[in-house]
Amino acid sequence: MDLSQYLEMFIDETKEHLQNLNDQVLVLEAEPDNIDTINEIFRAAHSLKGMAGTMGFKRMQRLTHDMENVFSEIRNGKMGVTPDLVDVVFKCLDAIEEYLDCIINTSDEGENDNEEIIKTLNACLEGGSAAAPIETVSAEEATPAEVAAPAETAPADDDKRKFLHIDIADFEKNAISEAKAKNLNVYGVTVYIDENCILKAARAFLVFKGVEAVGEIIKSVPGVQDIEDEHFDFDFSMLIISEKNIDEIKKIIADVSEIKEVIIENYEIPADVEVVSSVQEKKEKKKDKDDGKKKSTPAKTNAKPVANRSVRVDIEKLDVLMNLVSELIIAKNGLVSASSSTLDENKASMQSFNEQIEYLERVTTNLHESVMKVRMVPIESVVSRFPRMIRDLSKKLGKEMELIMTGEETELDRTVIDEIGDPLMHMLRNSADHGLESTIDRLKLGKPQCGTIQLNAYQDGNNVTIEVIDDGAGIDVEKVKRSAIEKGHITEEQAEQLSEKEAIDLLFRPAFSTAEKISDVSGRGVGLDVVKNKIEGLGGDVEVSTKLGEGTKFTVRLPLTLAIIQALMVEVRDEKYAIPLNSIVTIEDIPVSDIKYVQQKEVINLRGTVIPIVRLDEVLDSEPREEEPENLVVVIVKKGDKQTGLVIDNLLGQQEIVIKPLGKYINIHKIISGATILGDGGVALIIDSNSLI
Repeated sequence: MDLSQYLEMFIDETKEHLQNLNDQVLVLEAEPDNIDTINEIFRAAHSLKGMAGTMGFKRMQRLTHDMENVFSEIRNGKMGVTPDLVDVVFKCLDAIEEYLDCIINTSDEGENDNEEIIKTLNACLEGGSAAAPIETVSAEEATPAEVAAPAETAPADDDKRKFLHIDIADFEKNAISEAKAKNLNVYGVTVYIDENCILKAARAFLVFKGVEAVGEIIKSVPGVQDIEDEHFDFDFSMLIISEKNIDEIKKIIADVSEIKEVIIENYEIPADVEVVSSVQEKKEKKKDKDDGKKKSTPAKTNAKPVANRSVRVDIEKLDVLMNLVSELIIAKNGLVSASSSTLDENKASMQSFNEQIEYLERVTTNLHESVMKVRMVPIESVVSRFPRMIRDLSKKLGKEMELIMTGEETELDRTVIDEIGDPLMHMLRNSADHGLESTIDRLKLGKPQCGTIQLNAYQDGNNVTIEVIDDGAGIDVEKVKRSAIEKGHITEEQAEQLSEKEAIDLLFRPAFSTAEKISDVSGRGVGLDVVKNKIEGLGGDVEVSTKLGEGTKFTVRLPLTLAIIQALMVEVRDEKYAIPLNSIVTIEDIPVSDIKYVQQKEVINLRGTVIPIVRLDEVLDSEPREEEPENLVVVIVKKGDKQTGLVIDNLLGQQEIVIKPLGKYINIHKIISGATILGDGGVALIIDSNSLI
């Protein structure tokens, strides 16, 4: 039996428990007497302990067990919640996360015993209660080591000694006799698993693994295959040959989590047990035993487990998908039927063919929408870790601050969700460190003592907008310019000509920082450039607005999905290009005479707004026109509050396209974001309007 089959489930569930614990401990810090929160933390720690024990991760099991002991004392009223205790519990959660990272990368929890944290936890216990911690844990919630197996001298109930009723084959009888002749111990064992255990097959496997390290299992009831398939109740029996004594064998079995009871005795073949002597039976049982033993040995693998590749999907969404796929098959059959018609039926066939095409178009559109919904994940899965981060930053920076989040239920494509965490983290850290003033400065300015950072998310058409807002000092544009001059990014002459917005954009340059000293929070110039690159790589954009003394707002706009989009198909000379529809404002027919020049660049005045224009044929290095037309077709695109006109040759119409990445082997300009395959098999490049703007 290979435990790696449970590893991905273990990783996902551990992440959920960790996030729940972080959230609940934050609540507990604000409300130390909240008994519901205390109970929830105890239950989560207990679940984590059981899961770690099931998988054989002893270090994680020990740490979560000590956490569980502490919260057992708290909920029994023998200890109180103090700020120091909360800090220790957060250190425990960080240690568990470290274990989890090791498990994700290597399938092993690593070598860190976290002794200091465990000592601190036990010191909290001793300071909070005179009673020994393990004595306060109830039998239902204790680990197997705490649930003592019956003493060796205590007689076990006959109905619990199920190993006495195992039928054995004659070769197994001979093995028992030979073992006794060699002065080896032969034990009968019946193991009882806790009825609340979820993965009883995994518990049984750990028992087998532990026993096989110190002896030989000559018989198990039920057989290994049945145990692996969970075709058994909550107990199983074994006959064991070992050099070890009863206490050692019992301890090995009891150390497995959620083992309720272990009955073990020296074994003699009872008179009423049938000894099977059939040669065929002997062969079959020997084969079963050997096969089972092979299966009970875990396959050693160095393969890195694949984590975070799953999405939980509502069953109704899958039903809709299934229904649409069946309609797709019907449409395909209709097309096959229409294409196989004879020439005499040509007219009727074409009508049928067109109807099937329309039907197919409807089905594929609905299918696309359904798959989109299946891939959508609430942004909550990313932002839920930020309250803990802000809490830690508050302590580290010595500033009072709070995080207010809205719109956590806003959904984004899973591929976008996976990438957006780091940019948001950098923006929040920037607001905490650079944005918010110190507590003393805030009081001098007449501001509330506690600074506020807001994280707002909402859907805006085909985009999701995320805002990070702080009520801090705002951005000192002159300080930014001075810092840029000192670091050699710009000259003094260039600095004088920069607008406020252009100066703020300097913050997004690589290796740029206004921090006066380097700390582990900021000052290394790694942050906002990562934000810009990552977000633009996702097809989005980021903007900053600020008011000195009042605060700063970062606005991030992201596409709902990266796979299938609506696009406007255009022609530049003989080449076809796609422009994403969500960036297009309008399409205009502009006389050449209306084009003016501002700072030697072409612009148009469109209903009172001056808009720069970009001639795509020049950017794409197309062949020049033989003759300049009187009117130009201009596609007006936007990025935030900026607009630009793209000059094209012809409009081909709107089309739903599938984005295909060009891969790392083709070195392309930033203005091309990918390609799509057209209905005639040709390839059209996709224009990245953000880069052009």
